[in-house]
Amino acid sequence: MYRWDGGFIMVDREHFDQAVQWYEELLGWKCLDKVTSWVGRKAFMKLPRSGVVTIKSFEGEYDHFQSITTEGNVKLGFATYDIDETLRYLADKNVAYTDINVLPNGRRYCDIFAFENTKLTIAEEPRGDDQTEYPPSGIVGFGNVNTIIHVRDPKLSAQWYEKHLGFNIVKVDEAKGFAHLQTEDAYDRNELNQSLWDNIWLLQTNDVVEKPNDNKARTYYDIRPSVFFKEYNQLIKNGVKPSQIAGDPINGWGGFHIYDPDHNRINVWSYNVH
Repeated sequence: MYRWDGGFIMVDREHFDQAVQWYEELLGWKCLDKVTSWVGRKAFMKLPRSGVVTIKSFEGEYDHFQSITTEGNVKLGFATYDIDETLRYLADKNVAYTDINVLPNGRRYCDIFAFENTKLTIAEEPRGDDQTEYPPSGIVGFGNVNTIIHVRDPKLSAQWYEKHLGFNIVKVDEAKGFAHLQTEDAYDRNELNQSLWDNIWLLQTNDVVEKPNDNKARTYYDIRPSVFFKEYNQLIKNGVKPSQIAGDPINGWGGFHIYDPDHNRINVWSYNVH
């Protein structure tokens, strides 16, 4: 099973430090550390409620880290308890956003245009008993809308993701044009040896894109180093063509990407936990 594991927010190399500052000042995220590795610069951003997202520079020799001009249809999701309040705050900071849409489960969501017009998807969820005081942006972390992917045929796409990535199909509604999938959360499985299920929504659209494409906010799915090359080769055997491997998944960090039948780019990484 390929497990959901957050992702990268890609930025131009020369604007890397400006991007980190923007996310700290505008959204209230905290930079835990900056590192420079053989796959470029990274900044680990602690999200206010929980989770860490990595700001990553476009650089290096690998195809996997190149800047792609065509916008893709895979969205990395962040949570807010009050989408209206979040959008009012962002408007005051001159941050643009799209119209609000509604998922099949009733959750409201939209895209905001962050640093360098990077699209981040925010989805509203109930606050529950959480009384913590968060930064004014209200974008508290990863939520239970983890990924949104636009596809032509949700039923066929759900079967593709089940076959190749091991996702569980929760529900398919062809009349309403969606499929709800789940996969395990990588952190809970790898670090805590627990099973927590993350949500992927496939939404029907006729507005598909051609390869190559990607968003700057890139969703990643994790596989463990011990099975990395086995899974990589299995994709090839199944007729799915993965990209060149970037980095070293056995001794550090390694990643690649594939495309689903609608040319949606799916990113995969692997790294040593300890």
